[in-house]
Amino acid sequence: MIDTLKKNLYSALTKHFEAKREKAIYQLNLAFQKSVSVGEHPKIVEDAIVLTEEIATADEAIDALQSYFGDMND
Repeated sequence: MIDTLKKNLYSALTKHFEAKREKAIYQLNLAFQKSVSVGEHPKIVEDAIVLTEEIATADEAIDALQSYFGDMND
């Protein structure tokens, strides 16, 4: 029972950070591909910085989970 709870927690945390990363990547891809949005969005650079930082934070969190608790997935 405890092992199942540990695996579920590990999985939930990993999926949470993967989803945050994917959302930020999606939004950043839109900014890169839709040049029209640049003219309509005066804070595009600031928002792109925030999205890039969200991707990096999510990657770091996933790496930390894998580094310290990677065996939970086995």
